[in-house]
Amino acid sequence: MKIKGGYAGKILRVDLSKVRVKAEDLKEDFAIKYVGGRGFGSIILFRELEPKTDPLSPSNLIIVTPGALTGTAAPAASRTTITFKSPLSNLHGDSASSGLFGANLKYSGYDSLIISGKASNPVYIYIEDDKVEVRDAKRLWGRTTGDTHKLLRDELNIPDLTTLTIGQAGEKLVRYASVVTDGGAGVHARCGVGAVFGSKNLKAIAARGHRDLELADPEMFRKTFQEYLDVIAADPYVPPAKKYGTPRFIYHRAKFGIHGAENWQFGAYEWSGVDPELLRSDYSIKAASCPNCPIMCRREFAIRSGRFSGTVSKMEWESIARAITCGVTDAESIIYQTRLANMYGLDAESTGDTIAFAMECYGKGLLTPQDTGGLEIKFKDPDVMLELTRRIALREGVGDLLAEGTMRAAAKIGKGAERFAMQIKGVEMSAGDPRGMPVRAVSYATGTRGADHLRSNPYIEEIATPQEAKEWFGSEEASDIKGGVKGKGRLVKWSEDFVTIGDLLGLCKFAYYRSATFEYLRRKGIEIATKLYNSITGLDISGEDMMRAGERVFNVEKAFNTREGASRKDDTVPARFFEEPLLGGGPSGGAVVDMKKFQTILDEYYEARGWDVSTGLPKSGKLRELGLEDVAMDLSKRIALKD
Repeated sequence: MKIKGGYAGKILRVDLSKVRVKAEDLKEDFAIKYVGGRGFGSIILFRELEPKTDPLSPSNLIIVTPGALTGTAAPAASRTTITFKSPLSNLHGDSASSGLFGANLKYSGYDSLIISGKASNPVYIYIEDDKVEVRDAKRLWGRTTGDTHKLLRDELNIPDLTTLTIGQAGEKLVRYASVVTDGGAGVHARCGVGAVFGSKNLKAIAARGHRDLELADPEMFRKTFQEYLDVIAADPYVPPAKKYGTPRFIYHRAKFGIHGAENWQFGAYEWSGVDPELLRSDYSIKAASCPNCPIMCRREFAIRSGRFSGTVSKMEWESIARAITCGVTDAESIIYQTRLANMYGLDAESTGDTIAFAMECYGKGLLTPQDTGGLEIKFKDPDVMLELTRRIALREGVGDLLAEGTMRAAAKIGKGAERFAMQIKGVEMSAGDPRGMPVRAVSYATGTRGADHLRSNPYIEEIATPQEAKEWFGSEEASDIKGGVKGKGRLVKWSEDFVTIGDLLGLCKFAYYRSATFEYLRRKGIEIATKLYNSITGLDISGEDMMRAGERVFNVEKAFNTREGASRKDDTVPARFFEEPLLGGGPSGGAVVDMKKFQTILDEYYEARGWDVSTGLPKSGKLRELGLEDVAMDLSKRIALKD
């Protein structure tokens, strides 16, 4: 097979310590094997980062890789993955976002950017075609993400300049600091990528490219594009997404009673203050989309009066969800907090969970007024939520403690505070409460970057018919949300490989990897995605090949975490979910994650993966079967793996 289009053909390396730039050819067999995006980043991180590296040391890597379809006209193909060792988990870390930066990196000639070392002073990297420079950024240090983007755009006199920037949170090494694209168009939020930028004195990366990407088969591409449009026109998932944007997911959480309110204690909760209809009628000013996406599920919200008057914010569902975790359901406070988080460069999920953790610790006397500088930290108080967001970003007072994330903050507080740190592998929770839905709990537990609803698709059990569950996962029980457990481990494994495809290609999860039917889900996420890739590259790989690529990359990340010391004991969820019934009544009221069901599903999951069930570790034979001979050899030198 020979690649005829889609790729730029080079990998760019920038060593900040030595101020050295180097471009090298992208190897064709490497591109075919790891596809792009998360695939390139994961294998490069495994191969080039020494085990036990401090994530905030100069030795950590930042690997910026657009998806294989990013920069093309493929629908909803605009995502770029940044890969690194996470300062939250000390394990594999990556974070993806839409925007135009990845496309411009490819238009400049590069399929991946690998950054190493640490600059002696604040810098930014400027990329324009063959021009790659490390430039002084001292004047930008202390600026917000949006201001940094605007200043660079104006100074360089490039109106369509694309950027990745950090705010004050990244500069202060907040362990869940984010990187913002194009001044606020998107956010690389999870796992603390902004802190890794800050640790390297890297304020921003700016790019503008002018090269074209080749398209191997225009007619096949046109037909596949139309097929995608035909599917989303028929998929019942799409109309609510178009109408409400991502805030529509509050209806799903309300339907199942899984809000995770007040630090994941309450499932059912009063949510009328953030009703999607209210947001749509009173605050929404613009329906937008990521580049090339026909679904348009993004929204800009504005506050027109009151103390937050004039605030405009691009707000996604998770900002709302994590405010509810703090007991806050006031729309205007949440819109304003989202604006703050984006300006400072903070992950909304970890920020909300960490503030909720502090609220519960304060209520139980583990944090005192002396610890908080007199601030009364209590649930349902939007002013406290806003003030703690500011203090965390600037590491002021108690914010310095909370900037470490819930796992480290709990360890410093002691006195049983670990009980209230709602995190997995050091990364705070996301999405909805898993109690009453054991497959969701397992999917959170096995994610390679910590607590994560985007590393898998546990929603399949809600949409698959019993017949589909039997055919694909071996048991009708896999489609029974609260009943049996057979087939659910295989469902989690399949769904993890499945959604990884989107991260390899740069496709939006909502546009391809969410659907109202299992049939449409497979058509979009495997069949159409693969045909788009083939039409652009000129390759002829099958849907099975693409799923295999997803499995291969997931195993690379598992191997990285194994090398860092993670095992089956780390594939779990907070004790609260196992031991404390969900409060608030409602559809899931009184539910817990059944430990026996959880472990049974986890066993089946490991078996489906071909990993050691007793330890949860990959087997060297499985790694070799996936073409990961070097990964198997490296891991076997350090850890006794079964064959």
